[in-house]
Amino acid sequence: MAIAWLICVTLAALVLQATPAIADWRDERWIVEDFTNVLGNGPDGGPLAQAGGDVYALCGDESGRLFLSSGQFIDVVTRDGMRSRLAGTGEPGYRDGPAYQAQFRLGFRSYYGAHNLACGPNGVFVPDGGNRRIRRIHKSDGKWQVDTWAGGGSRRLNPGEAAGARDVTFRGTISVAVTANGEVTIADDGGYYRVSPDGRTIRYVGTWPMTMARSPDRAPKLNVMMGDADSRGFVYFVSRTPHFVVRIDPDDTVVHLAGRFAETRTRVRIGDGPPREAYFDTPTSIAVQPDGSAVYVCGGDEYDIRRVPADGAGTTATLMNNGRWGIASVHPNRSRGPAVVKPNAGGRLRPDGELTDLMVSHLLGRDAQGNLYGSINFWTGMTQYVEGHGLLGTRLFRLRRAPARGAQ
Repeated sequence: MAIAWLICVTLAALVLQATPAIADWRDERWIVEDFTNVLGNGPDGGPLAQAGGDVYALCGDESGRLFLSSGQFIDVVTRDGMRSRLAGTGEPGYRDGPAYQAQFRLGFRSYYGAHNLACGPNGVFVPDGGNRRIRRIHKSDGKWQVDTWAGGGSRRLNPGEAAGARDVTFRGTISVAVTANGEVTIADDGGYYRVSPDGRTIRYVGTWPMTMARSPDRAPKLNVMMGDADSRGFVYFVSRTPHFVVRIDPDDTVVHLAGRFAETRTRVRIGDGPPREAYFDTPTSIAVQPDGSAVYVCGGDEYDIRRVPADGAGTTATLMNNGRWGIASVHPNRSRGPAVVKPNAGGRLRPDGELTDLMVSHLLGRDAQGNLYGSINFWTGMTQYVEGHGLLGTRLFRLRRAPARGAQ
C-alpha cells in the first residue's frame, strides 16, 4: 500500500528481504491537525460532518483517498474532502455484490469489537469478524464491489498446510494486513495465514512465538486487535491481553517485537525501554511508518501513543503521554483539567513536545504517507478543545509527519 505497484520484480525481492530502516526517534516532528481540515476544498464542516457517525478504523491508498469504518458502513473521503458512503447497508448481515448492497457484521464475535481496514493494490480489505471472513472492496468495470477474499469455510489447517482461501475457518478475533504486492496476511488468536495475491489459496504459516505463552506447556493465544504492513513487506499485529506487538517478516519468520507479561494485581510502571521489556497496558491499535522505521501503538488504558523501533533495537518512546486508567493522580480528568491542543502545534517525542496535551484512546490507522490518525476518548466530563477553535466536535485528528530536525 505504501510503494508504487509497478516495480521491477527483482528490485522488489531485494527490498523485501532488507532489514527495516532505522531512524532516530529524537528527530521526529509532528503537527496536530483537526481532521475536518486535513483534506481541502470540501464543504463547510469538513468531511466528517457530511456523513456523520464515529470512525473505528482507517486506511489510505496511494491516490490519496481515505477509507473509514463507521458502524456497519465503509465510507470514502476523496482528496477534495468529499466523504461519501462506499459500502454497506448499515444493517448487520452477510451479502457480497454491489458495494452499496453489501452487508457486514463488523466487530461481532470479536474481542472488544476489534477490526481494521487494510489498503492494498488490489482493494481495501476488511476483517468481518461476525461472518468469520475477510472481505474485499474493489472496483470492477468502474463500479465498487464487495467479495469474500478468505474464510467462511469449515476446514482448520495445521501449520504449513494450504487450501482454497474460502474453504478455511478462523478462530477468535481476526485482523488483516496487506503488502505492496497484494499478499494478504491474516491473524487470529492461534496464529497467522498468508493469502496469495490472486486470492485463490491460503496457507497457515504457523502459531505465535512461545515467548508469548503464559506457560511452556500451553500454546500462546493472542487477542489480535489490528494489523498493518510497511513498504518492505514486513507485517505487524498488536494484541490486547496479552499485550504484545508481533512482526512477521517476508520469509514468514514471526518475531516477538515488543511487550511483556504482567499480572494485573501487580503495579506495573508504564514506561519506555527496550521493546521486549516495555509494558503496554491493553493496546488497541497499531500503525506503521511506510519506510519500516517505526511502529506506533496506542494503549487502551494508557491513553498513550508509543513508538516501537521496527527492528526491535533501541528503546520505545512515547509520542503522546496522557496518563493511566484508574490512577487519579495522573488521569487527565483529575490532574490537568481540559486537554488543549494549540493550532498547528509542533512537537517532538517526549518529554518536551506539545503533543502531550492531547488525550487519545485509539489510533484509527494511517495514510499512504505515514500520517497518523487518532480519536479522542469520548469521556463524560472530559473536554477537548482546540485553542482558538473551541470544542473539537469530531473527536478525530491527524498527526502530520513534518520534516525531521535538521532537514532542509
